[in-house]
Order: sequence, then structure tokens, then C-alpha cells
Amino acid sequence: MNYNQAIKNLNRSLLKRNPPTFNQSWVRSCVRKSFDYFVKNITTEFGDVNWDKIICCLEHDYQKLWLKGAKLKKKVILYEDIPEVEAITTKYKEKLYTFLAQMDKEDKRACDEIIIRLVRTAQKGNLLAKQKAIVFIKQLVGSWIETEYFQYWRGYDDLLEVNIDRCIRRYRYSGSFIIYLRRTLEYSGRALRPIEAYSLDENSIITERSKSESVIKDSETGEIIIYSNKH
Repeated sequence: MNYNQAIKNLNRSLLKRNPPTFNQSWVRSCVRKSFDYFVKNITTEFGDVNWDKIICCLEHDYQKLWLKGAKLKKKVILYEDIPEVEAITTKYKEKLYTFLAQMDKEDKRACDEIIIRLVRTAQKGNLLAKQKAIVFIKQLVGSWIETEYFQYWRGYDDLLEVNIDRCIRRYRYSGSFIIYLRRTLEYSGRALRPIEAYSLDENSIITERSKSESVIKDSETGEIIIYSNKH
């Protein structure tokens, strides 16, 4: 059996049995050959079955059934473990460049797999994995901001990090993390006002005064604006 056959068997079993939800125990019980293949061949750097890599290859409707209805662990104990993070970055060191440039579909898959591994480790409570994930994600998002759909994020660095943090905490087994992140930022970015950057020392072409002299604060909203008197 190879990877494609194992995934095909799992898809076929899900179609035939039509479970309302499924998990590791269900796969072990109902698709034992595929399960045994996954245990031996599809593992993380820590030796666990890499279910993310498996679930993302299933039919989209079946991806939604993975752990559906399962209760999330309410309290996570926070810790710092450098070896856990290094195990991930070492395993994928030849593909870390994908956060800066992606040449093909293989690079995109590798980038997604690396970030998911960091996200899962962060969700267990490893603060260092979370920090590393945010650093890598910011590199990725940096190139998106140059495009039409993400240009409104320019200048909102703090808010961007807040949204990245939320994506890391809320991501479940829903396929690509990068697609989930892109959609989240695209939708939430629509409400942002574009930020125009310029020097307050520049003189206005209308009043011939420096722009710093025209800075006012709205007493009701607290908003800082540049007041332009055209009369």
C-alpha cells in the first residue's frame, strides 16, 4: 500500500459508512490497513501520526467531519520548549525559504505543512512555537500586503499580529492553514481605513504651513486628523 491508496481507502470508507463524525479511533477500527500505513509512514517529527497531512487530502466534505463536535481542551498549560521548535525547523530546514518565495505547488504544500506543525505545537501551549509561527507568518503576509486584497493592512502591524494570534488559537482540522489565514485577513481587512504616510514637517500646498500645525484631535472620538483650511 502507498499513500494514495491509503487516502483512497479512507475516502471510500467514509462514503460507504457516512459517519456524522470520525477520529483516530474510527480510522483504526474501520480502515485498519490505511491506519497501519499512516502509523508507520505519515508521522510528525515527534513520532505521532500527522493527521493534518492526512485530513487535508480527503474530500472537502469529509475534512469537516474530522473531530466534529469534539470538545476542545478549555485550559492549556503554557510552557517554553526550545527542542520542540528546533525539531520542526530542523526537519524542514531545506524548505524554510518558502515563507519568502514559493516556486511551485510543492513549495506551497511545504510552507503550509511547516506552519501547521508550529501552530499545533503552539496550541499545546509552547509559547516559543507560537513566537516562531508569528515570525514566519509575518514574512508570508508581507508579500500579500503588496496585493489589492491586503493593501489595507499597511500600517496596522499591531492589529495584524492580533489577528494572526487568533488564527493560531482557533485553527482546527480544516485543511490549509494558509488559506484559512488569507480568508480571515481578507475579510477583516475590508473594514480598515487606508493609512497614508507622510511627514508632518512638509508644507501644505494650500496653506503653505507645515502639516504639524494643522493636527487636531476630535474631542468626541479621540481621532487625530489633519485639518485642511481651503479658504
